[in-house]
Amino acid sequence: MKVYEIGIGVEVPHGKGARQVLTTVECCDQKDIRIFLNNFAGTPYTRKWKPVRFYVDKPKLPRPDFFMQTRGWICNERAMLLAGEAMEMAGESLPVEIEGETGQFAFFHITNCINVLDPEKSEWEVLGPVKGYKSLESYTARQLKRPAFRPERFGEESLFKIPEDYGIRSYCLERSGDPDDGEFKAVVEHHKLTGLTFDLIWSDAGTRRKNR
Repeated sequence: MKVYEIGIGVEVPHGKGARQVLTTVECCDQKDIRIFLNNFAGTPYTRKWKPVRFYVDKPKLPRPDFFMQTRGWICNERAMLLAGEAMEMAGESLPVEIEGETGQFAFFHITNCINVLDPEKSEWEVLGPVKGYKSLESYTARQLKRPAFRPERFGEESLFKIPEDYGIRSYCLERSGDPDDGEFKAVVEHHKLTGLTFDLIWSDAGTRRKNR
């Protein structure tokens, strides 16, 4: 059993830095950025949804199947068709528009926020003492650096979030690595869907990512 953190896959190593190989999208109305910053942290969107409009930042570059956004990603029709079942089990899709692009697009975010972290085996970064909100007592604040998990607590969904990092990061569970089992990572790689990366962060065999 392995867990991967999902990231943006539009760059490849190039010399000392990286070069962008796939285009990304930005909000046409900068006010809409607040929607993505203030929501989608592992819970369903409860307000009335009005499709957000985006524009392609570099029109000459190829389009990915997934446009990574804050706390989720925008899917094109191909991604929704081929990976939709794995996504639907763990989240919800909200329609969006991309200026000048044909076809349907949807913003997907994970609502499957589960209690699977093993706090004792996880690694934490100590931030220092903080005064309590409702008392004068202080406590030591910390943030999650490298997560470890309790395998027996995972459900059938391959996509999930955890409350310990405030539902900001998106994770993918791999059991068999077989696309016929409906695992998200396996489906994405089998169909060569583009735009996302999968960074191994934990396995029940002890494989851990060395640097964050």
